[in-house]
Amino acid sequence: MADVSKLVSDRVAITRTLTSAISVHGNEVAAALEKALFPDGSPPDFQVTVFLQALGALAQRSVDELSAANQAHATELADDGEPRAARDSAKDELRARMIGIRSTLSGVYGAPLLSAYGLSGETPSDAEHLIEAACTTERLLRNRPLVEAPKQEGVSVDPKALADSLKARVDALRTALGDVRREEREAQVTLQRRNAATATWNGVYQGIADSLTGLFELAGKGELADRVRPTARRRAGLTEAEDVEGGAAEK
Repeated sequence: MADVSKLVSDRVAITRTLTSAISVHGNEVAAALEKALFPDGSPPDFQVTVFLQALGALAQRSVDELSAANQAHATELADDGEPRAARDSAKDELRARMIGIRSTLSGVYGAPLLSAYGLSGETPSDAEHLIEAACTTERLLRNRPLVEAPKQEGVSVDPKALADSLKARVDALRTALGDVRREEREAQVTLQRRNAATATWNGVYQGIADSLTGLFELAGKGELADRVRPTARRRAGLTEAEDVEGGAAEK
């Protein structure tokens, strides 16, 4: 998650280089552009500054959505811990109950009885396989009469009570698994939002950075154009030194 957050923070810094360049140098660039484009005077109500500010606002909206989407995904992932812990606890309880029933039946009636109740072999550790095995044992405990004589007189087992104890734990595990799956679906939604926001930022950044580079050059601000130029690193969402050290506004 830290690496993902850094990729977002880098894009915030890269965007800030663009927006700060517009904020600090926009007026002088606009004046130079109007002079170059309209040597005889700008048309009425024509303001290059408004266009430059709109570009900056679009860049800011794009990176704000990316930041919000990243935060939403991080928050969603942070919610996953408790449901997963509940699932693991429910799985452990069901497995322990299966092992306990196996031990009880084997101790009271002997190991040969275990296969009659689906308890021979290794107890599954995977949640889905464990539920399947437990349901089989529960059904057999309810439907197969326990006619074998106990190895010790006066000792008996209530199959229905054992079946009820299994069902309660199976239901608990199924509920816990459902909660985990719901969290996974919600995390997928926030991940898709973040991926979409990243793709949008990539397009917006490239378009605005290319536009500003050309406009700054047209205005005779070559040094400023170089500072906002969309380099290969910036296109990949990686900062240049200017982005980290203050950007175009301070140069």
